[in-house]
Amino acid sequence: MGKTLELGRRIELQPMDKCCHDISLGLYRRVEDGVPQFLVHTYSADGSAPERVAFLTRALTVMLGMEEATKSSEPEGVWLRFSCKSIHERALKRAFLDLCKLESNAPLELKPLIAFDKKANGHLTAVSLGGGLYQMKSVEETDAGLRRAAALARGFAKLCEMDSIEGEKNQVLFSCKTSHDAIMGTLMFRAQNVRAMMQEEEMTVSRGVLAAPSQQE
Repeated sequence: MGKTLELGRRIELQPMDKCCHDISLGLYRRVEDGVPQFLVHTYSADGSAPERVAFLTRALTVMLGMEEATKSSEPEGVWLRFSCKSIHERALKRAFLDLCKLESNAPLELKPLIAFDKKANGHLTAVSLGGGLYQMKSVEETDAGLRRAAALARGFAKLCEMDSIEGEKNQVLFSCKTSHDAIMGTLMFRAQNVRAMMQEEEMTVSRGVLAAPSQQE
């Protein structure tokens, strides 16, 4: 029987990783000295599991800008944190599930803060104003583009639990007052389609997918 580790609270679960023999992967959270730390872990004994965990850990550092929280290695794996030492849990959970869809040999690179938007028939961009404040803009400045820029701001507010700015419908702010370009770029597609994402999450929960299907967690 495998040994159960004290990993804190599991905040997200990928019950069947299609990219690694259907193993289950958990994202765990603990708090050390007041700072939230996060760990990708699996109890699977599959031979490719360590490589998969290492890839997803690396993906979180590249795609979300996270950093190693501990200097020395721990038996359960590499704990990560955000440089601002804040939690950003909702954004992290969504990104984790999306990153689990990548093959372990997939290239990892920062996503740009600009993307084509079908409803606007043009490009939308998130412009960092410093101090964790971002403004959504339509590159083409059409009426549809301006509406979609405001919708993108609302999407990020929900997806990343950002603060809306009174009187500025196109601006949102990270409460930690720190810029997070990596988070914004990685989740821009989700913020553009936040309603569909929330419906997907509701369907997932209703089907019981977040319950561990076996003893490997």
